[in-house]
Amino acid sequence: ALAREIFNPNYALFIQAGGKACTYHPNPTSYVNREHLQFFHFIGRVVGKAIHDGQNLEAWFTRGFYKHMLGRKVIPADLEA
Repeated sequence: ALAREIFNPNYALFIQAGGKACTYHPNPTSYVNREHLQFFHFIGRVVGKAIHDGQNLEAWFTRGFYKHMLGRKVIPADLEA
C-alpha cells in the first residue's frame, strides 16, 4: 500500500517515464507539494529498506535516476531508456 502511494500522481512526486506504466522518474514540478523534499527523503528510506529486505516495489525508476542515486555519471543514452 505505501509503496503504491509513493507513485500516486496526486502527490506530484514522480511521473511515468516515456509512457511506460511502471517506470518512473522525479516530477520536475514536485515543488507544487510544499513538503516534497521531506517526502523524497522519506521515500529514500522506504526504498532503501525495501532493497535491504529484498522486497519489490512493483515499480521501477529510470536508468538515469538509478545512476544519479548511485552517484554515477548520467549520459544521454541513459535518458533514452
